[in-house]
Amino acid sequence: MPASFEDIFALRDLRAHPLVVMHVVMGTRLSFLYSRAERDPLPDLAVRLRSIRAAQAQQSLTAAISRHWPERFTLRRPCCMTLSPDEMVLADVAVAAMRGDRGQAMDAMRDFLPGLVRDRLFREMIELVDAIRSAQTEPTAREN
Repeated sequence: MPASFEDIFALRDLRAHPLVVMHVVMGTRLSFLYSRAERDPLPDLAVRLRSIRAAQAQQSLTAAISRHWPERFTLRRPCCMTLSPDEMVLADVAVAAMRGDRGQAMDAMRDFLPGLVRDRLFREMIELVDAIRSAQTEPTAREN
């Protein structure tokens, strides 16, 4: 939980996060942008994340965010390395999922989402993080 307004509104750089978190944020950006353009993001996400399972998990998380986030989820452009306030929360939840720290994830979302929604988003994030990790550790066809 941020200690002050300076912490809340401090600009955070996407590149300061682990690679899995970067994939989560960028995948979320692309999912929302494709959705707004009425395009299916699944094929491009599958290539980017190196896994259809990860792409499906990303779409599931994005759909849950769309349904349950109290306001329109704020995004930066895919080329931007600075995180929006909503993306900062998403990154915090992704880090918590990587660590298996449910309490940290619940704290990150506590001020604006009800408990059941926080729990659902955390479960969706665990699935996405696991799928991304699995895809990143599998060798590609070129590496075989």
